[in-house]
Amino acid sequence: MSLAENISAPPQLDFDMPGFWRVCISLILSGFCAFSALYCVQPILPVLAADFGIGAASSSLAMTLTTIALAAGLVFSGPISDSLGRKPVMLFSMVSTGLLMIALAFAPNWHVLLVIRTLIGLLLGGITAINLTYLAEEVTPHSLGRAVGLVLAGNSVGGMISRVGVGVAAEHMDWHYPVATVGVLSLIAAALLWLWLPASRHFTPARLSLAQTLENYRLHLHTPGLPSAFLAGFLLMGAFVTFFNYIGFRLLGAPFHLGQTAVGLVSLVFLPATYAAILAGRMSDRYGAQEAHLASIAVMALGLALTAAPAFPVLAVGTLLFTMGFFGAHSTATGYVARTAHSARAQATSMYQISFYVGASIAGTLGGLGWDLLGWSGVLALLALLIAAAFVNGRNLHSRHRF
Repeated sequence: MSLAENISAPPQLDFDMPGFWRVCISLILSGFCAFSALYCVQPILPVLAADFGIGAASSSLAMTLTTIALAAGLVFSGPISDSLGRKPVMLFSMVSTGLLMIALAFAPNWHVLLVIRTLIGLLLGGITAINLTYLAEEVTPHSLGRAVGLVLAGNSVGGMISRVGVGVAAEHMDWHYPVATVGVLSLIAAALLWLWLPASRHFTPARLSLAQTLENYRLHLHTPGLPSAFLAGFLLMGAFVTFFNYIGFRLLGAPFHLGQTAVGLVSLVFLPATYAAILAGRMSDRYGAQEAHLASIAVMALGLALTAAPAFPVLAVGTLLFTMGFFGAHSTATGYVARTAHSARAQATSMYQISFYVGASIAGTLGGLGWDLLGWSGVLALLALLIAAAFVNGRNLHSRHRF
């Protein structure tokens, strides 16, 4: 870039600038679309199991195939957005996702439902990584942690609204209706993003090249600290998705015997937990993300231990702490990747999220086997291993390359 271009380039956004909040709100809408579509079936897995005559592990395929496809989609969405731009890729993905969610409500059988869920996963890759890449390009490093925390908080609200809304509605009406509603809301979110999100001001198009894409992946894998951050995503998301895949089965059975409405309402913990992502982002900007990351994982571990209790109030507190810890750890790891990658940022963010959703897919399925064999104790054992590994990974990262 020439000196004249540098002088004429508009400044990046800081948190005290009006444009900062316009960008954050727009990208929160993109996260709402993505995570509503991704997680809306999670609280109704027991309903789907009963409706289609399948077991718990088989019902989890409605989540597992989506997250596997999302990971695969991330491989392509990063390079495509590096070539075509951030906003066009996000808009295409959001509109297509909304239409497929409406089609999902009319799926005639389990196999068609799984095909549609897989297609949705492929498209979500064009949202979940690209919105954070947009932030990394348009927001100052000083305010990036706060911006990432806000957008991730929006992601969690989207996931919460879809979980609670679909979960509660499924006890009072056919599950097809709330699922179709998620699709309509996704289309509305896409329209608002088209109107509100400014065009990228610091994006430089790159020629779409397979050789360059592979070279960028190699570069990121050899950047100190990034591989450990990718592993953090694998372990954290694996634990998070596994927990919420099977907590519904636990609450419906002994000793709680709660209804589907109560299972859906458990996702209300996402509302206060969103503050953890914002707080972790601020702590990351002020003290360094390493400290916030390890502290968040410790909160996850404490919450998990409490969910072993047979008393619902204790389990509810444990679920809240587990969720808060996850969002804090995820926020710090995501912000770290955005800061550390100095080129091909969309691909770096995609690599983090690929590991993120591969972890969700593998652990989510293993959790179903644990549930079928040992009930909640089997799920707890797997989650404890994942969280312990995440903490060790964070400590090892400290000695090599600080967050």
